Amino acid sequence: MLDAVEVERAGLPAVAVITDEFGDTARAMLKNQGASWYRFVEVAHPINILEDHEIDDLVGRSLHEISALLTGET
Repeated sequence: MLDAVEVERAGLPAVAVITDEFGDTARAMLKNQGASWYRFVEVAHPINILEDHEIDDLVGRSLHEISALLTGET
């Protein structure tokens, strides 16, 4: 997450994708780092048990949100 924030601070779009299990922790960490402005994408937890085609579906469902964050359309 913080790597993506640093990339953004350097002027390049970056999107972190995390599972919703860690959303509150991510928001707290961003606040502590002075980066509450940073937006990330949350997907359903857990992902480690998913098959490849299920990961592909998950990416497909998140692609619009990821693209919007990368292009500043949100």
